[in-house]
Amino acid sequence: MKRRSYLWITAIIFTVAASVGIRAAVTGAPPVKGALPLLITNAGQGPGAKMSRLLVQRTGVITDFEYNAEPKVADLQKKSFKTMFVVLGSTAKGLGASGITIDEEIERLNAMIAEAKKQKIQVVAILLEGKARRGKPGGADERCVDAIAPFAQYLVVKKDGNEDGRFDAISKKTGAPLTLIDDAMDFSDVVKLMYAK
Repeated sequence: MKRRSYLWITAIIFTVAASVGIRAAVTGAPPVKGALPLLITNAGQGPGAKMSRLLVQRTGVITDFEYNAEPKVADLQKKSFKTMFVVLGSTAKGLGASGITIDEEIERLNAMIAEAKKQKIQVVAILLEGKARRGKPGGADERCVDAIAPFAQYLVVKKDGNEDGRFDAISKKTGAPLTLIDDAMDFSDVVKLMYAK
C-alpha cells in the first residue's frame, strides 16, 4: 500500500513538473491574436524563415499562408495579407544565394515595411535562432533588427537573443508586446495560441 501511494505521489510530481516546464518555455507577454492570410518571410536571408515555415505547417492551425523569401512591394499588393511573420537574421551564404548585398536587402526591407504600414498589415518580428543571429552594432544581423523590430506590432524572441535587453528596450519604446521562447521549437506553441479559435 505504501509503495502504491509513493508511485502515485511520484507520478503527480512528474506531471506537475512537466506542466511547469511547458509553461516556462514561453514567457513574457501572452501571444497576440494573428490574422489571415499570413505571409512568412525574412529579414537578412538567414535560415530562420524556412524553419518558421516548417514549424507553422506542423501546428496544423493555419492553412492560409504563403512563404516568400524576398517579397517586394508589388508582392504585398497582389494579396491582402493581414499578418506578416518577419524572421530576423542574416547570413552571407543566404545573401549570396539571393545575389544581393546587405545594403540592397535593407533597402528592400524598408520598402516592405513602408507598404505594410500603408496596408495596415500586422508585422510580427521573430528572432528564432536567438544569439546566433545577433552581432555587433552596424553588422548585418543588427541592421536587420533595426529595419524591422521597431516597426513591429509584436515581438517573438528566443531568450538567449535578448541577453543584452535590446528587445526589452524596443518593446518598452514602441509598446509592442514581447514574448520570449526558450527554444526555437517553442515557436509552435506561440503560433497555436496566436491562431487559436
